[in-house]
Amino acid sequence: MATRKQGSRRAPWATCLMAAAVTALAASTALLTAPPALAVHDAPTPFELDGNATDTSALDDWDSVFGLSTPYPTPRGIPSAGAGETFVADGPNLAGGKETSAWEGSNKDIDLISTWEHKPAKVVPDKDNITNAYAKAYSVDHDGDGSDDPGDTPNHLVIYFGADRFANNGDAALGFWFFRNDVGLGPNGTFTGEHAVGDILVQVDFVSGGRSSEVQIFQWVGSGGSHGALDELEFAASNGFVVCTPDDAACAVTNNAAANSPWAYTPKSGSANVFPAESFFEAGIDITALVGEVCFSSFMAETRSSHSETAELKDFALGDFDLCSVNVEKVCVNEGAGGFPQVDPLNETFSTKHTVTIQNTGFGAIYDVELRDDSVAGGNPPKVCAISAISGGVGTPTIPSGGILFPDNSTFIEVANRLDPGAGNAMTVTLICSTGDNPFRNGVSVRSKPTPTSTASVTDSDLETQAEADVCALTLSAGLRMQKWCQGDPGASGDENPAYAARAQAGQPNRSVFLNPSTGYKPEVCVDIRLSNTTADQRMEILGFGDTDLGSLLTQIPLDGKGRRTLAPMGTTGDSIIVSGCYSPTAPDGNQTDPGLATYSDTASANGRGVIVPTTAEASDTATCKLCPTCPECE
Repeated sequence: MATRKQGSRRAPWATCLMAAAVTALAASTALLTAPPALAVHDAPTPFELDGNATDTSALDDWDSVFGLSTPYPTPRGIPSAGAGETFVADGPNLAGGKETSAWEGSNKDIDLISTWEHKPAKVVPDKDNITNAYAKAYSVDHDGDGSDDPGDTPNHLVIYFGADRFANNGDAALGFWFFRNDVGLGPNGTFTGEHAVGDILVQVDFVSGGRSSEVQIFQWVGSGGSHGALDELEFAASNGFVVCTPDDAACAVTNNAAANSPWAYTPKSGSANVFPAESFFEAGIDITALVGEVCFSSFMAETRSSHSETAELKDFALGDFDLCSVNVEKVCVNEGAGGFPQVDPLNETFSTKHTVTIQNTGFGAIYDVELRDDSVAGGNPPKVCAISAISGGVGTPTIPSGGILFPDNSTFIEVANRLDPGAGNAMTVTLICSTGDNPFRNGVSVRSKPTPTSTASVTDSDLETQAEADVCALTLSAGLRMQKWCQGDPGASGDENPAYAARAQAGQPNRSVFLNPSTGYKPEVCVDIRLSNTTADQRMEILGFGDTDLGSLLTQIPLDGKGRRTLAPMGTTGDSIIVSGCYSPTAPDGNQTDPGLATYSDTASANGRGVIVPTTAEASDTATCKLCPTCPECE
């Protein structure tokens, strides 16, 4: 069986251990000779590489990695894998001991993945039947001080991996692939994905009951390697159940006695949940020490007919092993007075500044880092965002005047050719957005490649919460002012009647009350009314506008482009409207009978709301006009 388990994408974790843990590890690995500059055994290496799967010290072992408690329950618990971890159960799941898939034909490690074939079958012989496979990656602080100071030795990517098999009645020839690209099972017995330069193959063998052990490490180079498509990096041989390279960059161990299995395991012979001798295999490899920084996406354990890169493959267990990960975080920036956010009251839009932080949270560099704004959209007004600045990353684009515009919410824009791992290498992208939303709740997505030639499979997204967006919410004011004059009133200083001045300039009479001969000399009262927007923040939509004697005046305000009757922001053209009109009163105020004391009063009023922030406002004013403007002084 060769199932592919989809793991979660949480960031791998770095580990630093105390010297006491080293002592415990040394005691549990007495068979190992300690060469100088150990890579997979010495502190701060966090894992017990001791030929069993049970945690016996402050270090990790397979049971603690996969969250399996001790004492082990019956039935056994189910391993739980997270980021930088994989567990592939590869037991028979079809009738007759068959697996969903096994190798078909003469597939070899030197072949392209596109030529590999799989099929449902029973793995033969039993000693080559993988029952489970697993791997765990660590970012190990080789300075041992847990700091991230300049000049520190870079953290090393150290991977521990292993497998168990159905039967131990024969030599063990195993291989472990670490693929940079995603590799999976395709239809009709095919595989998906392909080799990338930098893929790692670790071959381990325990022959003749452990009397001859070997570990051999290859890197896929495509051509021109020591073994054609493969280039040998290291080789080591030893007698016994442990074999390590001289620099301890890689080491493999098998159990020389029965050992408990933390997960469900049934051997061909022997007790359930107990690994017979030479049925459990584990190894460690310091990837950084061997090949530098690299990023893997998939893991495969395999068995072979012999210890050779050209040997025929027998069984495999394939799983996700996502060591590449990226994190994107986005916040809106409130710069206060004079900065962002800003409002354009005429166009009814807001401008906001957003900071996007992109961090490579994996083990190796990621490539072709691209950003997408998920919230830009059409409409009236449209939601538009542009990249205004980029810092950090390698190979960032030049930002033209006006920025780099996102054409839509589906287009990615490259912001770096490469982004190295670590918080100190995080990059920042600044966005400037113009929308009609107050506040604008924005979201972004990032994607990148684990290798320069692979597909963009390392992704993350971030959508601002409402609370995060509210940081950039603007408080806008709303206000109206009503002014009313008798037409013969020029107004006071600072409160002049503009209609009075206009009539005077045009040579027209300015009179408040006159006796109309066409109506038998009944009085008519003439007034000027000005309604004004008193806020510069936004347009005011007028919902009601009228006079107690002139009636509704709302239609005197022309419709704007959105079918509303609005006044422009204060200080701009169209921020007020003047209406002049005359009416015939039914009687003087208080039914006054003395013409020299007769006055006529009426009131104009209006109400409205802001077009961006719908805060309401009201205004009114009353004008009182005399029948005889100079009375009671007149004769």
